[in-house]
This record gives sequence, structure tokens and C-alpha cells, in this order.
Amino acid sequence: MSTWFERYQRRKRELAQGVDADLVRSNRRRYKLAFVLLGAGFLLAPVTMTLNPEGISHQIGFVLAMLLIISGLATGRWASAESAFLSKPDPEYPPRIFRK
Repeated sequence: MSTWFERYQRRKRELAQGVDADLVRSNRRRYKLAFVLLGAGFLLAPVTMTLNPEGISHQIGFVLAMLLIISGLATGRWASAESAFLSKPDPEYPPRIFRK
């Protein structure tokens, strides 16, 4: 019977050997995309406030900045959930007597 930590270490070794390497690589890209979206949103918000605080360009810039921030947060949450799933160790199997 293995402990949670042993299963976690085994999963880390499998990932280092290349098991699910393409999933881990795509998840890293998803993290980068989330940071880019958040950064663009947080940079666009003050720019639209200072350039033209009146008119339609302000509203378009503000809505675009909020959409970038929200999509960055959603993408980051997705990447975080997938990372937790990929690093989770395999479940511990029941004792042999109870297996079918």
C-alpha cells in the first residue's frame, strides 16, 4: 500500500519521462496566454481612461479591457485546474480481496 506522497512522486517521474508531455506543454502555453491577456487588459484600462474619457472610444476601450481581463482570468483558472489534474497522483487501489 503506497502513500499519497509516493504516488505523487511517481506521477512527477512519469511526467519528467514524457508521459502526457504534450498536455503539460499545452497547459504551459495556456498559462502564458492567460498572463498576456491579463497584462493587455490591465494596460489597456488606464490607457483608455487617459486618452479620451468621453465618447464611444472610451466605452469600446473599457469593454475591451474588461473582456481581456475576464478571459485572462478564465484561461488562468482553466490552466490551474488542468495543472492540478495532471499533477494529481493515481488513485490508491483497494486491497486485493475487494477487487473483482
